[in-house]
Amino acid sequence: MGKLILAGGGDAEQTLSIDKEFANLINKEKPFLYIPIAMDINAIPYDSCFNWINSVFNPHGIEEIKMWTESELNNKSVEDLKQFSAVYIGGGNTFSLLKDFKETFFTNVLKDYLAKGGIIYGGSAGAIIFGEDIRTCSHMDSNNVGLKEFNGLGIVGNYSIWCHYNVANDDLISNYIFQYKNSVISLPEESALFIDDEVIKVIGTKPAILFGEENKKIIQPGTLLSYRGSDIV
Repeated sequence: MGKLILAGGGDAEQTLSIDKEFANLINKEKPFLYIPIAMDINAIPYDSCFNWINSVFNPHGIEEIKMWTESELNNKSVEDLKQFSAVYIGGGNTFSLLKDFKETFFTNVLKDYLAKGGIIYGGSAGAIIFGEDIRTCSHMDSNNVGLKEFNGLGIVGNYSIWCHYNVANDDLISNYIFQYKNSVISLPEESALFIDDEVIKVIGTKPAILFGEENKKIIQPGTLLSYRGSDIV
């Protein structure tokens, strides 16, 4: 398996240490691929997204970034991704993002790419899709695209990913776990998971929180976790 960073969100200042870790992972002589399609282009055009991603990563020594939008995802394979040092999947509407990826079979490409050693950074919606189930976003995203299947890529055991976490979300998370029977990894802004094979490290400046049916466990930055079956310990 390759390397996967799942970030809870935030602006460039909040994600500075996470972005730096990502930049240090990749081959800067190759471009990385930016996919901003979760964003509502009526609110923020793709040109603005592209300017933003460059403003974030150019200071980290990454000078060449390529962008793909919806029309460019069709008929892609892992071979098409080999030209890039990594893939960055941005935030926005999680339902819309997963629908586009499933309809173009790009979910399969991403899983294959990761299995063959690729590097992926998912922020907010781009992180949530790697969990077991994406309905952790329902309190902030509208399913206005009519998505009917909510299973994510299932990369993080049987856990679903909750982004932009704060303590006011605890009751919502408890209700989610009761309804859907999935454990949850909650990521505040400024926090991320760095997953390398079967080892998980919390990075950033704030802790991640593991929620089960009856417990809540705070995981401080720098802590190493591992898989035991489908559980994280």
